[in-house]
Amino acid sequence: MNEKVNSYLSDLMQSSDPVLLELEKDATKRHVPIIGPQVARTISILLRSARPERALEIGTATGYSGICIARALQGKDKKLITIEADPNRVKEARRNFQKAEVSDFVEILQGDAKEIVPHVSEKNRGNFDIVFLDVGEKTLYVELFKYCVSALRVGGFLIADNTLWNGAVAVKKDNSPETTAIRKFNRLVFSDKRLDAAIVPMRDGFTVALKIEE
Repeated sequence: MNEKVNSYLSDLMQSSDPVLLELEKDATKRHVPIIGPQVARTISILLRSARPERALEIGTATGYSGICIARALQGKDKKLITIEADPNRVKEARRNFQKAEVSDFVEILQGDAKEIVPHVSEKNRGNFDIVFLDVGEKTLYVELFKYCVSALRVGGFLIADNTLWNGAVAVKKDNSPETTAIRKFNRLVFSDKRLDAAIVPMRDGFTVALKIEE
């Protein structure tokens, strides 16, 4: 995105929530990857309009995106399952979920997404309203794709962050493993007849895909 436009949107759409503001400052200080206020606000609007009850997040980090998702969930049985490999990040996220007062309906699963996601998908096939994919190891996007789609109900949303990869996906000479994986992931999403998808060119780009059939 044009830097002037990005700065304008950052000022316009900055967080007002004290917990999120604290996490944004911490992310800047420690270089923790978070979706940031622009993407958070956009996704929150989408999720609230969809009235989701159950969500799966792959890549918890310090809990920033998880808080945004959890606050958009509705219904007495609302639930967010979020997966994180780093035990220190799990501890941080747990504290932040408590600060945000969403910990009662958030379950953190610690471990390798390659091992946990297939199990969660099989156990909850078609039961999630939202699957948010933002695992740190971007080469996993392709491997996890089929499990993400299987976990979704028809009418549910798959959202994946970083799908423009700072514009690298459009640079033909960039054949790094991460860029190659995200290109392949994007092709999978847009060629899958079960999904109706778009990429929002905000910040690092994020994909929104509606599951329209099994």
